[in-house]
Amino acid sequence: MEANKTSFCEETYLHPHSNPQYKLSFARSNQRDFLTGQKYQMKGDSMAYAWNDEGVKSFKLLLRRILENPRSEEDFKEARVVAKLLTEVSPDDAEAWYFLGALNGVLGSFDEAKKNLLQSLELGGEKFPNYSQLTHICTNHGDFKEGIKWGYQALECNPENAFIHHKIADLHVLEGNSRKAAKQLESLLKMSSLTPQDRFATLVRLGHLCTLTQRIRKALDYFKEAQKLNPSDESLWADVGFCLSRLGNKDGALNTFKNAVLSNPSPPNLYNLGDAYLNIGNPESAIAPLVEATRKDPGFLLAHYNLSLAFTRMKKYEEGVKAAIAALRPDPEMKEQRTNLGLGAMNNLGFCLANLGRYEEALECFRRNIKLLNSAYFNMGLTLFKMKRYKEALGNFNKALDIKPDDPEYLDMVGQTYMELGRYKLAEKYLRKSIEKDPKYALAYYDLGVLLSRIKSRQAEAHQYLMTAIKLDPNWAWSYYAVACLYALSGDKEQALDYLKQSLEKGFSDKKHIDSDKDLNSLREEKEFNNLMAKYFYGKAD
Repeated sequence: MEANKTSFCEETYLHPHSNPQYKLSFARSNQRDFLTGQKYQMKGDSMAYAWNDEGVKSFKLLLRRILENPRSEEDFKEARVVAKLLTEVSPDDAEAWYFLGALNGVLGSFDEAKKNLLQSLELGGEKFPNYSQLTHICTNHGDFKEGIKWGYQALECNPENAFIHHKIADLHVLEGNSRKAAKQLESLLKMSSLTPQDRFATLVRLGHLCTLTQRIRKALDYFKEAQKLNPSDESLWADVGFCLSRLGNKDGALNTFKNAVLSNPSPPNLYNLGDAYLNIGNPESAIAPLVEATRKDPGFLLAHYNLSLAFTRMKKYEEGVKAAIAALRPDPEMKEQRTNLGLGAMNNLGFCLANLGRYEEALECFRRNIKLLNSAYFNMGLTLFKMKRYKEALGNFNKALDIKPDDPEYLDMVGQTYMELGRYKLAEKYLRKSIEKDPKYALAYYDLGVLLSRIKSRQAEAHQYLMTAIKLDPNWAWSYYAVACLYALSGDKEQALDYLKQSLEKGFSDKKHIDSDKDLNSLREEKEFNNLMAKYFYGKAD
């Protein structure tokens, strides 16, 4: 495939306007000329070099070269000093502000970089370089929507720039919209000016995006088209094999991975071949490539795990134990929550140990895995609770509690759920148990206070628990709100309004809840109540 100097693949994000003709190196001796050998004069509180026009041009050329080639942080910092001086010497020079913005972006000063680039645009600077830089800076700042906006502005200046199309696709992926990213790149493929190198990179990227969105057949088409452009690219064998495997063409996948290993017997290719043998029910043939993968890369945990599967299926349990332990090597006791790999390896280890008659060790493996499931049960319970599917939520909370019976958070959520189901005695039992397990757990005091406030004869007791919650967590707005409701119910409007105000100051923002809460009905005609509503929800008050 013919190389292309201006391909986006060779162009870094910093230099959408880079000129490949410049091949001069930036020697350390040249750096010294940045800050020495020139006369300077005072301008206000800053020192600015009295450069002539030729000197300014030379420094700009040097800054451009620095941005076009990877440098050390020290180099970029020195370059930023020069760019800053350029803006002081020529405050109306749009290009100087562009350089300062680009360098601030490299060094992570994103807010300053954005200001500098907008200043460059205001002074009539080149739109495309500035828009491109702003796209990159917004990406690193986590402002993906604004990054996309600047990316499209850049495309208006240069609609066929492959680098920007890919940058916008990146931003769509970061936003969680892989389909939009794919559409962006599909539009790029239609451009006749696309170089072979950029077309190849775009096809590969589209293939990967299609696998993310489960469009496997489409992904396969893109990978095969990319192979036609660059048949020697060995990484594509794995992509094609993956697609064939997902489409149920196990033999095709196996042959593809064999070709990949023949082309390059790298650990990933060897792993893929072993995995393909496992998928067709041939663990014996999987052993050799997986062993070779782990020999070449002893830290290849997934290969160790698949090796344990192969040995297990062959009923070679001693070997299976060794391979499973190797897969668990970074965390053999499973003290840290792990991915599915860790759970799978631990399960496989337990299975092998059980088949070797080492039952106590096997049970311990299974216990470790079960402990890791409790967070899944609990999170499912929380989700169902928020959906007001309380009976289902309770089932999941109880499963989590079975695994971790002394967890105050789990006990509290069981209590809350019983409260929503109207089973107050059970709710109180679990909430008190939560406090017993952790006397400093503010949320349990709050929930118990809310529960008791629903029982008129126990509202004084409820007040005590809510005040304890405030003492333990002075920033929890709901505790203040609950106390306000109690005072309103008792007829103490002054205290009720005071605690309502404190809750709003602490960040209580559920206006819909306030509007529908009958506990506050006695306050609604009060001027102070309406002033609070106006101030915190409408931005004005009498």
